[in-house]
Amino acid sequence: MHENVRTKLAYSERDFPQSAAHAPPHTSRNVLYPPILLKTLRWPVRRVPWLGCGLLLLLVGCSDGEQQVDAYPRRPIKLIVPFAAGGGSDTFGRVIQNAIETHRLLPERLVIINVPGAGGTIGSRRVKHARPDGYTLLLLHEGMLTARHSGSASYSAEAFVPIAGTGNATQVVAVRDDSPYSDLRSLMREAALNPDSIVFSANIGAPSHFAGLMLQSKIPGSSFRYTQTGGGAKRFAALQGGHADVSSFSIAEYVQFKPSGIRALALLGTERHPDLPDLATATEQGFSVESQNMQFWWAPLGTPPDRVETIADALAAAMQTDEVRETLAEMKITDTVLRGAALEAELQRRERRIAEVAPSAAVELPDFARIALGCLTLTAVAALIRAARRRRSGVFGTAADRTERESSAHTGQLASIGFLTIGYVITLQFQLVRFVPVTAVYALLVGGILVWPLIQSRRLNAAKATIALLIVSVLMSVVMHHLFTEVLVVDLP
Repeated sequence: MHENVRTKLAYSERDFPQSAAHAPPHTSRNVLYPPILLKTLRWPVRRVPWLGCGLLLLLVGCSDGEQQVDAYPRRPIKLIVPFAAGGGSDTFGRVIQNAIETHRLLPERLVIINVPGAGGTIGSRRVKHARPDGYTLLLLHEGMLTARHSGSASYSAEAFVPIAGTGNATQVVAVRDDSPYSDLRSLMREAALNPDSIVFSANIGAPSHFAGLMLQSKIPGSSFRYTQTGGGAKRFAALQGGHADVSSFSIAEYVQFKPSGIRALALLGTERHPDLPDLATATEQGFSVESQNMQFWWAPLGTPPDRVETIADALAAAMQTDEVRETLAEMKITDTVLRGAALEAELQRRERRIAEVAPSAAVELPDFARIALGCLTLTAVAALIRAARRRRSGVFGTAADRTERESSAHTGQLASIGFLTIGYVITLQFQLVRFVPVTAVYALLVGGILVWPLIQSRRLNAAKATIALLIVSVLMSVVMHHLFTEVLVVDLP
């Protein structure tokens, strides 16, 4: 009997060296970690070998899949449209999407994801940093070329692989019905005599803005006063409400808005449009200006050429279908398709034309995302240095300090996790690091904060707990990424 008691006592002391009898005053770890949490934390420690095998199999499966199967695509392709749903770019993308699905031009779906904001820059930046595997594409018109010249982006077409150029929507310069300007000559004469007196409604940095810049560049001293309003519907509202004097629209937008009280002064194309035969071009009125907005398809830099060709083939085939041609005719968009050398030449031509009238270079703002992360890092380092100094000074270990630490244990944990969460969100928001590694590191650090008191009190083995946290963190990040991107088809950095 005494032997059994001695055995039980030895077992308990081996597993829990800091029992209630040996614990320092005011120390109650079970208050912070109830028995059910202790069991939960010990579960992965006891199953480290099994978790390791599962992680190895998962990683092998993820890495070998691309190499064993050459067929592309094998899963849905995400098409980022950097504007709100219902706009011109979104409508155009869905017309092509429907044709591809109806005629099975690709073996997998083309899923449109709207990422509006900053004139298309937020969406384009997401694709720029996406994995170059052909599963994340971008649909962005001439705004890709104008963004850098307007200062809204630090990159342009050179940061992507151009796939194809589809459609061509000619711009129209229009005013209200009661405007004193009868044609483009009278408008530009006033812009030269009284610079900045005519308000031009535009989406700053977009083709509508550069249409005005191209016009004023033809007469020295002429200048419009630009007001940021946004898309075609908002520009029309500004014009109709008297907040602007002139703006530019696509032919489809102009035909839609014309009955509500606007009229066109000029067509910014190379020739007259069959739907507007009485509308003279700007060139006919003495101003050699051309503004035709084409929808360009882009892939991240480094995307395999064969996958680029696969998408280009599907787009070319979609543009030749009867339903696409009929829909584009209703939208007053030509069924043009450019790819290869012809596409490269067209992009260079448009780039030169835009660069000639680009406004002064914008002042680059600091990288606030990295500044915020740097501040968080400095704060964490300062806290560690302060704790180390207190330990060396002998403050740690006293009864008063133990009481203070016990009362502030939860607060310290919450503060640390809060700092980590802020850094994690900022990192994902600005796509500084990919989702899987940053999520794994975040989960590992949060888990470490939670189990550190248990490791200190020797209730968990430090080495086994670290291995378990590493395995669980990586597994969780990989599984979450697969769930969101493959099952729910949600775009992640």
